[in-house]
Amino acid sequence: MSQYINLHTHRKPRVIGEIAIRNGFLKTIDFSKIDYPVSLGIHPWHVHKTNIDWALAQIEKNHAQIIAIGECGLDRVIQTTIELQLTTFHQQIELALKYHLPVIVHCVKAYSDFAAIAKQYPNVKFVLHGFSGNEETLQMLLNFKNVCFSVGKYLFNPTMNASLVIGKIPLNHLFLETDTSKYLISEIYQKAAQILEIEETVLKNQIFDNFANLFKIKK
Repeated sequence: MSQYINLHTHRKPRVIGEIAIRNGFLKTIDFSKIDYPVSLGIHPWHVHKTNIDWALAQIEKNHAQIIAIGECGLDRVIQTTIELQLTTFHQQIELALKYHLPVIVHCVKAYSDFAAIAKQYPNVKFVLHGFSGNEETLQMLLNFKNVCFSVGKYLFNPTMNASLVIGKIPLNHLFLETDTSKYLISEIYQKAAQILEIEETVLKNQIFDNFANLFKIKK
């Protein structure tokens, strides 16, 4: 049976058979002690208080130990100017392109901005973590074959977009995650399988295949 893939989390695995991609923090991560899949990037919330040149140098220096760039992206709710966010996002995407890494994306109220970027970088694989767009947004983004979607805790709220649109996401573009939530990844899978009306084993196998394809892992 395939393992649980937790596309984005800030915790160690909490379930037997869980492969967790943990988000690293540039100022505290110690690569000499890393023995798990890690993503590393400059979160848009931190752009205004980060030495960008230093941060980019850290990502580049340690790229061999990084499985993905991120989370990084765009957030139109925060005060940091979208121009600065875009500049920093582009810089990180260029590193992803250089080292053939996927990008885990934080996107809030900026899906049109992101769509333009996805079109600009067709050879970069993007995963929109914590996807919360409506069906119209989803249909717009499905035009880009290099974009995948990861959903998690909002599946437990039937009024949230994640639970309303998950059935419209092609299974070969779907990931699941816990992020910072209280839920176990096994609970996320169980809920997703219930909404999709498919066997959990089928869902696990598909997402494991998605993981292997995204990260070029031999099965």
